[in-house]
Amino acid sequence: MNAETLAELHNAIRHLVTAVANAGLYRPDHPQVQRLCIAARNCFAYLLRERQMLSLMMVEGEILFDNFPLSQGLHEQKLAQLLERRQINRLLVRQGVDAAELVELVVFLARKNLPQTPLPQGRHLAFETLAESAVPPQASGVNYGNPGEVDTRLATLKEMSRHRLAEMFAGFARQKTIRVAGLTEIVAGFIQAFSREVPALLSLMPIRAMDEYTFTHGLNVCLLNLAQAMNLGIQGQLLHDIGIAALLHDIGKLSVPLDILSKPGKLDDREWDIMRQHPAQGARRLLNSPGVPQLAVVAAFEHHMRYDFSGYPVVHNRWRQHLCSQMTTIADIYDALRTKRPYQAAKPAAQCAAMLQGMAGSTVHPQLTANFLQLLDAAMGAPPQAV
Repeated sequence: MNAETLAELHNAIRHLVTAVANAGLYRPDHPQVQRLCIAARNCFAYLLRERQMLSLMMVEGEILFDNFPLSQGLHEQKLAQLLERRQINRLLVRQGVDAAELVELVVFLARKNLPQTPLPQGRHLAFETLAESAVPPQASGVNYGNPGEVDTRLATLKEMSRHRLAEMFAGFARQKTIRVAGLTEIVAGFIQAFSREVPALLSLMPIRAMDEYTFTHGLNVCLLNLAQAMNLGIQGQLLHDIGIAALLHDIGKLSVPLDILSKPGKLDDREWDIMRQHPAQGARRLLNSPGVPQLAVVAAFEHHMRYDFSGYPVVHNRWRQHLCSQMTTIADIYDALRTKRPYQAAKPAAQCAAMLQGMAGSTVHPQLTANFLQLLDAAMGAPPQAV
């Protein structure tokens, strides 16, 4: 993040916090409040000129932007206090936000009492609260309506989860610990969505042509693993643990240098040796993280082993790869094939399915692969939506 972006974000926060102070002293339509909200709008417009949305997230009293904690100046501290008082865990600002929406936000934050009124959710502002983080709208009884609306809401759920997972991974890289409660909320949100709108959520499986990031890949594998597990009748705590294991299966790649992860050509022997260490590195990290399910440690270690033990790490041929790891291997391979990588183009879904079929019995478990391919056939019955 460059200095210009940081300065503009600081100005946006300064204008907002000052507007809240003025709204508390005067009235919401006071010219000073209006002027400050217009100034904040201009700052956000600058920050959003090359992105659709920005996220300000509260983590243990700190505000994170683009996965990094902001310096705790007076205005940042005040905004953190205002958000915490309202139990707001995350503020999302989308491209096109206007001054009127910011005035509504300022009025809400300026209230002295805490009435049980809904947050001011505008077209370009959204919130996650501490109680509702990553829980989809249907969990509170909201009727989705038409299929297009379902697709939009589920796409939003995945996008919000992607940002949240990115921030947690960044915190894990810095502090060597991860907030398991946040992972549980993400998985619970997807499980709730699957239970109500399976065809629509299946249509959100990995179909984009973007560069892969570890956390995006983890979300895709999580969706694919949950679909497989639920189709096998798995429920309860085991289902949640399978989802968390999928989110964290590639956590060991945080130990792999970026130039190796993003290398466009073939890895040399030294680079490949480093890459092959990421399952053990990931398992070791997770083993030392309080609250992480043991299944996540196992899946991180085993997800590259392959059904015929041709993968890595190398283990004794009497080793029995866990069911969760075998499902993760299938999902991992499928998403890798469907995603544009530095060294390969994204492949069509039909080609990926055919390649998986060819791997059944050698690279991947044959019966689990058949189950997975049936799920893909079901997903293709609903028009996919790029996310």
